Amino acid sequence: MKLSFKSYFVIGILIVVSVVAVWYFYPKPVLYNESFEQDFGEWIEDADVPLDPNNPGQCVAWNVSRVTSLVHSGQYSVELYVDGRQDDGTVWIEKKISAKNNSQIQVKVSFEFYSEQESFNVIASVCAYAGISNPEVEADFTVLGQANEVAGWKRYTHETTLYTGSSGEVWVAVGITVRWETEMTYNVDDVKVTIS
Repeated sequence: MKLSFKSYFVIGILIVVSVVAVWYFYPKPVLYNESFEQDFGEWIEDADVPLDPNNPGQCVAWNVSRVTSLVHSGQYSVELYVDGRQDDGTVWIEKKISAKNNSQIQVKVSFEFYSEQESFNVIASVCAYAGISNPEVEADFTVLGQANEVAGWKRYTHETTLYTGSSGEVWVAVGITVRWETEMTYNVDDVKVTIS
């Protein structure tokens, strides 16, 4: 049976409408880019550090701040400092992001990380987190590599698959964790989070 021009036309229209409908209703990735040009961009500083034996009842010093002295792009980056002389401590920035409830999602966190010098010694590790609860301790984080792999900027990436549950909340974080008994300062810039 031979189809008429009108039949081909209708079939063609149905195919086009189907493709457009799939494209329109298929979930698109959600992107968050942060270069810290406007405050911390809803990122919050946090840490899991030990007590300071030289200051009873006090934790070792740590700090997270926006600085203009060293940037990957724009005019600001985030500086992470920790007194690691107790050979322990993790310092990070974190952000809560809304996602679709009760869904399996892919989360990708990538960022630029600055080390002043390259070292064969493992002074600190670069770490990241993506999950459905607020990260609170060093054990929550995934180590991505040594902080002193290169002198200068290096991009790090962390990817994971999550099930969001009823809250639909996703937490992401990037930071450093102490591996050597010394004070240390590193910078983070151009954080990109993709949720798909």
